[in-house]
Amino acid sequence: MDILLLNVPSISLVYPPAAPSLLKGVCEQAGFLATVKDFNLTLFNNLHDADQINRIANYFTIRSNNITIEDQVILDEWYKDCIAKVLECQPKFLGISVFTFECQRATEELVERLRPVYSGKIIVGGAGLSTTGIASGKNDFGTRLKDQGLVDFFIRGEGENALVNILREENNLISGINNDNYVQITNLDGIAFPNYDDIIDLPYKYSNNIVQLPVTTSRGCVRACTFCDIHAFWKKYTYRSGESVASEMIHHYEKYGVTHFFFTDSLINGSLKSFRDLYTKINEYYAENNLGDRFFHWGGQWIVRTPNQLKPKDYQLAAKAGMNGLAMGIESLSESVRDHMKKGFSNSDLDYTLEQFRENELNCYFLIIAGYPTETEDNFVESLEMFTKYQGYAIDGTIFGVNLGGTLSIDEGTPLHQNGTALGLEFSTETGNENLFGLDWINEKNPSLTLLERCKRRVLMQELLMNLGYTVWNGDHQLTRLRESYDKIARNSYNRPYTPNTQSV
Repeated sequence: MDILLLNVPSISLVYPPAAPSLLKGVCEQAGFLATVKDFNLTLFNNLHDADQINRIANYFTIRSNNITIEDQVILDEWYKDCIAKVLECQPKFLGISVFTFECQRATEELVERLRPVYSGKIIVGGAGLSTTGIASGKNDFGTRLKDQGLVDFFIRGEGENALVNILREENNLISGINNDNYVQITNLDGIAFPNYDDIIDLPYKYSNNIVQLPVTTSRGCVRACTFCDIHAFWKKYTYRSGESVASEMIHHYEKYGVTHFFFTDSLINGSLKSFRDLYTKINEYYAENNLGDRFFHWGGQWIVRTPNQLKPKDYQLAAKAGMNGLAMGIESLSESVRDHMKKGFSNSDLDYTLEQFRENELNCYFLIIAGYPTETEDNFVESLEMFTKYQGYAIDGTIFGVNLGGTLSIDEGTPLHQNGTALGLEFSTETGNENLFGLDWINEKNPSLTLLERCKRRVLMQELLMNLGYTVWNGDHQLTRLRESYDKIARNSYNRPYTPNTQSV
């Protein structure tokens, strides 16, 4: 075998991860033999006690969390099993997907155990190579593993071309291989379709037990939100043609019988031409094969468009093609806060979008940030009032959930961080933990918005939403992590006084 591609904890189990299967298709297109194994699923699928699952998940995602002796025994056995499976395959190369910083601990502990017994080359790649944001210039994790001799290669940026170059042993000074000078891929239509053969039959935690596969339609974004670092990572918005995306979905349906898809990219309606071509080709396929409306089910991240950009007919035809389950980065229901964020839409545009969703039986969930730097008390109250206004959409299922996250982390590569001085932002250098630096800021132009105040607003918003009947996704888990972060920051930061157990969320 040329390469074994791995997933490691901790990532979601709701559907197969996209990256390894995509890279498998790319490697095979280049003439190499590749296999995918999901060690993340292997671990959590064998755990049945809810408290134990939470402890072990938190062990990977919250560095300071401890586990019981029994949990450690389970992890030790799991690592032994992982190593045995790697050695059984005898791959020339081992590729580990470090999806986010929450996969760093498992990656490091695995390669520490694997290095003494595995003679092949180890490659790591993914957004998790940086602890401080996808676009950070500080590739701290990947560089550290390479410097310690735990891995042979790290890949920065997109992995398709770089991985094939490594397999071909053409890696000297190649962009993105053991350096941060990666070059963005511009022709996404030329990339091979993912190959899910190795994991299509695994028991992921699918909604309603229906197999759902990820599809990537674009990279980058057409918006330039102040809190987002995507433009520092992908300088240009690139997208696949609608025909290419529809062809991939049809390919997976005809090969695996899959009819449910989730788009992984930042937005599915960034290119309106590609979006229209997508639903047109799908509807044509339905007609040619005597399939009913909404035979496929697909959705992803959606940006609010004006009535002039997307007409009612677009919503009708997209719904007919099976679009649904859209994630919208609303971020704030205060229009003035959203204007500062450069979200690019008004409250009336949002009203129009929600009505089109309702009329066409489409549903969505909101992504919200509590505690943006310019958010005043009045802005916060305005957001709460707007949630009350939209309660009917939550009751009828048009808004089927809200993701509040923690509170705003201002990461390197974001316009907020780059323009912090002009905006009146001050960042602490005393936190002592690079995982938390993005949370430890104050705005001298809005000094009452301390971290404690942001945490309070986050709690109050969740309480209101639950009282109004909204579903808050992973709300309690996010609050647990926020409390942990607040306690750590407050011990060291100039941002606010620290009193144990009294000012924690």
